[in-house]
Amino acid sequence: MNNFLEKLEDLLKKDERVLSEDKSLLKNKVQELAYKNDEKLLNILLSDDYIKKHFFIKLKKTLIFDKEKFISFVSSKQFLPDSYTSFKNKIGLAIGDEYLGEKKEVVLNWPYKDCVLEGGMTKEDQKRDEIFYNETLAPDDINRLLDPKVFTNFKRIDKKGEHELDGFKRDEKGTIKDNLIIKGNNLLALASLKKEFAGKVKLIYIDPPYNTGNDGFKYNDSFSHSSWLVFMKNRLEIAKELLRNDGIIFVQCDDNEQAYLKVLMDKIFEGNFLNTISVKAKVSAGASGGGEDKKLKKNIEYIHCYFNKDFVVFNDVYKETEIVSYIQQMKNDGKSFKYTQVLVSTGKKENFKVIKDGSGEDITIYKHSGVITKTISQLMKEENLSLKEVYKKYFNEIFTTTNAQSSIRQRVWDATGKNNDFFSIEYIPKSGRNKGKLTTQFYTGNKKVLLIWFSDTALIDKKGNVIKKEKYGTFWDGIDYNNLNKEGDTVFPSGKKPEQLVKRVIEMSTDEGDIVLDYHLGSGTTCAVAHKMKRQYIGVEQLDYKENDSLVRLRNVINGDESGVSKITNWKGGGDFIYMELAKWNEEWIEKIQKAKTGKELFKLWDEMKETAFLSYKVDLKKIDANAKGFADLSIADQKKFLIECLDKNQLYVNFSEIEDKEYGVSKEDKELNKNFYNEK
Repeated sequence: MNNFLEKLEDLLKKDERVLSEDKSLLKNKVQELAYKNDEKLLNILLSDDYIKKHFFIKLKKTLIFDKEKFISFVSSKQFLPDSYTSFKNKIGLAIGDEYLGEKKEVVLNWPYKDCVLEGGMTKEDQKRDEIFYNETLAPDDINRLLDPKVFTNFKRIDKKGEHELDGFKRDEKGTIKDNLIIKGNNLLALASLKKEFAGKVKLIYIDPPYNTGNDGFKYNDSFSHSSWLVFMKNRLEIAKELLRNDGIIFVQCDDNEQAYLKVLMDKIFEGNFLNTISVKAKVSAGASGGGEDKKLKKNIEYIHCYFNKDFVVFNDVYKETEIVSYIQQMKNDGKSFKYTQVLVSTGKKENFKVIKDGSGEDITIYKHSGVITKTISQLMKEENLSLKEVYKKYFNEIFTTTNAQSSIRQRVWDATGKNNDFFSIEYIPKSGRNKGKLTTQFYTGNKKVLLIWFSDTALIDKKGNVIKKEKYGTFWDGIDYNNLNKEGDTVFPSGKKPEQLVKRVIEMSTDEGDIVLDYHLGSGTTCAVAHKMKRQYIGVEQLDYKENDSLVRLRNVINGDESGVSKITNWKGGGDFIYMELAKWNEEWIEKIQKAKTGKELFKLWDEMKETAFLSYKVDLKKIDANAKGFADLSIADQKKFLIECLDKNQLYVNFSEIEDKEYGVSKEDKELNKNFYNEK
């Protein structure tokens, strides 16, 4: 048997994908490739007749890979007996012969954002091979995981600097009105926000890790589609509870997960799908993709939009283009611009008839004689004006016609007969943008076409330019992705979104004073834009980006940052926000474990953990100490992984219900501020 084990191990080591930095085999990688029937792995196994005989079945002339047998063998204690998984079995952190991570009863993954990062990472641009903090929890492992947590390190930050927090501002309904930046695990932070903000958030915009392995968040081998979706599901379910009934969520992603994500969001948001927006994120020449596999260049990202309970109508948000440029672009695209007629005079207006609308209200019809209309070209020639000058001079008289299908048009048709006269009507709409206002409409020709006005789709800006407005659809281009490093004076290695993009999202879905939430905050783009647009915001982030942190960016905003959308929003600086952190407990031990460099340091930490850390109920201290030699034989990465799995994840941070427990050492000031935050005496 030993010869067989050694032969299999040597054979597998021919595949560099399953090797760690120290050239030892990674079991989880071998298992993953086997699950996928990986061609390279199968060819390696087939290259040795002795191994082939054990793991392949011959049916007639066809060889069939006995996947279950192979995975079971690789997962057993016999294979790599000194490995981490073998040692884990000795102390009972498995159920029967199945490892905890392989149990089908698991309902909650533990790949939170801190776990997504590789072992020892404090910033996204660091790279390592092994991730040791990525754990699955079974239902009986979860009890107080999502209880409200204690916050600490409170401070209010404004133009004058940092100040001790003396309390939270609340509105007349008792809701906190401060902007909040929270440092800590975003799932647990979301759960802690529920008590204060459930049903109060108008907009959630998130740009989560894309599960690509190269977007700054490098996942371990088991962080596949299903694990990533559980990672998203855990957070989205709580996020939904925070939304107002008329709240809306935007989730940005790429094509790697967008189809899976949409199915997940369909379920969580009960089919309340609005749109999927395609964002032109890069120019094709610089986009990723291509190469030997001849894939098309990637230059599109996606934003899935869902409403919570009450159907949402987006605010009108327009693309604005100077009129001459707009008309030229229409010509370049082979299209004709319709707004080319001018109502120079409405002539003599005479009362013609009064009819009723559908609700019985009066519609007064007027007949016009001596009406004068001219084309833009005629006026340019007659008055010696440029195209721009005509559109400016006759801004309110320029029109086109449409064969509007409406009940009012039908009544006008029936009342006036099929002739070539010019009619106008006056009425007060019961709904729509002119609800309750006296409104005039003009109809002309034997088909009674409706005149629609250029001024309804355009504006004259402060400089006197005529601007054509065009509502955005589901394809967004023209967003500048160049020089993003200059926005907010923070440099983010990857994934930074333009303020222009976030502004559009906020503008179309919120009004001033509404609450905006981003729990994958990164460099702080969402909160920076919300601050400039006078929205209240909540941002959550676990990582510390030092000089490129969201705190640095928001300080810049308060001090009058001129980048991004500052000019468009006329931003001059001002305002404040509150910074606070989740109070760590077992999370402190995890950070100490991550920082350790040697086995000696980890042995010392283990002795300390036995005294003061909250350990999992599955941990048998006597068995662990009795197998100290087995622990010492593990790699440093596996020693760290083991120690982290020994910790009770329900106690990563201090629970608010235990704030008075002296063991946690919560200060008097923090106790008062936490009670203030949770609105408890």
